[in-house]
Amino acid sequence: MRTKKLTALLLALLMTVPGFVSCGDSAPADTGTSAEADAADTVSVENEVPEETEPDILDGLNYNGSAFRIRTSDTTISSNYLIEGSGELNGDVVNDTVFERNLEVAETLNVKFEYIHTNNNWDKVYQEIQTLIMSGDAGCDLIIDDQRGMSTASIDRMFIDGASLATMNFAEGCWWDSYMKNLSIDYKSIYLLAGDYFMDVLNRSQALLYNRDMYRDLYGDPDDLYKTVAEGKWTYDAWLPLIEGAYMDVNGNTNADADDTYGMIVGGIGGSVFPFVYGTDIPYVSRDEEGYPTLTMYCDRLVNLYDNIYHLFYNSGTRTNYAENGEDLHTKFRSAGALFISGTGLGDFGKFRDMEAEIGIIPNPKLDEAQDTYRTVVWDTAELGAIPITAPDPAMSGAVVQMLCRVTHETLLPAYYETSLKIKYARDDYTSGMIDLIYNGIADMFCIVYGGAYAGDIFTWTILGPLQRKENSITSEYQTREKPAIKNLQRLVETYQETAVPEFSAP
Repeated sequence: MRTKKLTALLLALLMTVPGFVSCGDSAPADTGTSAEADAADTVSVENEVPEETEPDILDGLNYNGSAFRIRTSDTTISSNYLIEGSGELNGDVVNDTVFERNLEVAETLNVKFEYIHTNNNWDKVYQEIQTLIMSGDAGCDLIIDDQRGMSTASIDRMFIDGASLATMNFAEGCWWDSYMKNLSIDYKSIYLLAGDYFMDVLNRSQALLYNRDMYRDLYGDPDDLYKTVAEGKWTYDAWLPLIEGAYMDVNGNTNADADDTYGMIVGGIGGSVFPFVYGTDIPYVSRDEEGYPTLTMYCDRLVNLYDNIYHLFYNSGTRTNYAENGEDLHTKFRSAGALFISGTGLGDFGKFRDMEAEIGIIPNPKLDEAQDTYRTVVWDTAELGAIPITAPDPAMSGAVVQMLCRVTHETLLPAYYETSLKIKYARDDYTSGMIDLIYNGIADMFCIVYGGAYAGDIFTWTILGPLQRKENSITSEYQTREKPAIKNLQRLVETYQETAVPEFSAP
């Protein structure tokens, strides 16, 4: 899986934590006397054996000006501007880097990019791909669309297994290998492609924004939150008191209403629960010895998580009366109407850069300090890639996507990540380190992507159903959904095992 080091500023912050020792600062072991060291230094470099390097799988490839056709989702909430760009240089750093990346890949592999725009809701994605495949349409080399819709097509083997292509190497740092394996049924095949080229996953990664000026007025130094995160102590127990203590009855009518100031605002009680349901270490599914998923979610930690989520949504400091990720939600936060806002992704960070107040960004909390890392949840409709089985030259598709990911990692990701997120949008130094932490915490999304259609929505609705009804327990909801979920997951595995590559008409 991709890795990214924390910035020096966050490392400096971590060094203030008692007991923290970085690997780079550890004292080396005493391996001998200085005379022995001096003797070692006299070894001739002529005796050193140069390390062997693996040949580049893309070296020498030339596709003789072939068209490379990408079906790309082009909607108001997609990230096509990071795929296709404007098609010309316009002085914007990110756009110009997109243009230069596409040009470099096109010239190096001698291909011509063509784009076919689509605008599908996630539940229409499968139908369009099925129509494309069954017609034998060979006019597409790569598909980019919502991961939830693409997952169904992957089960029906409508995509090429990238792991079978010699022109793809998922060990390169530009790929999110663990994410892709967790989106497979058998934890081996790679039908859905996630890597730095498919930057919508990064854009749709969930985080918490907070008003640093409000925090300063209420609680003191706003950097205290960063320190709490760095110490691994950012948990529900640390967060909930901050939310409750921030409520202010601004209009003095003794009723919690739209005019008041809140500790947290969130878009309703629906999909807004995703970052909390999936942002902890609850073992919703485990993999058996063959790599297939099995249901393992019900445990004491799940019950504890529900208690915390219930308290989060039903307390005097939280207001939920907003559209999910809607403008009314954003306007309330911009006007200093809340200390925290939930439901925002990294790609939303720039929407708040015109605020007068300083903005901070932190990961969603751990369940408790026993949880080893912060987990970042990606929205279920984030866009991934796939190579259709009707692609005229799958090896070419693999090579082009491999290079697009590679060059994105080397050029576009730094331009977007460093310039857009960190310099243009970040108001304070430590925010850059927090963005790194959120990026590194991006978790697998098997339950979100497959849970609705293939597990009776047990993962989400075991919590969401009782939460909407204001019930204190999830036991009954889980028991109602358990047997159908187990049966559906078994059927999912069987369908995957029994499905052959579809036959299609000749183009």
